[in-house]
Amino acid sequence: MLFKDFYTILETHKTSGLSFGNRVEINKNHSVFKGHFPKTPITPGVLMLQIIKNSVEKTLNCELKLESLSHLKFLQMVDPHKNNILLFQMDITEENERIKVKSSSSFPDNTVVLKCNATFVKK
Repeated sequence: MLFKDFYTILETHKTSGLSFGNRVEINKNHSVFKGHFPKTPITPGVLMLQIIKNSVEKTLNCELKLESLSHLKFLQMVDPHKNNILLFQMDITEENERIKVKSSSSFPDNTVVLKCNATFVKK
């Protein structure tokens, strides 16, 4: 896993079919925050996308490669010392050898942090 110990999945719940949600705790003491950014830690967007990819891989029990992203919106900064719990919702569909994921993440108070559509291919 990229960036070992960066996050922990606290809870997973299936909503329907291949749709599910994860409650994730970001490790606010992870070394990535020393450089992103010193004295003002912000969770890197690429690592939030990695959480989505890892979660989908675990659900489908396969390795994936990101093919494309669309409608990617980072709506809130995630300071791990203020908000280190994130809720991820993922809706998965398989189309023509591709895995399409519509995802969003929010803080526990339902403030939306990230929205995106991702397309993956199996490795």
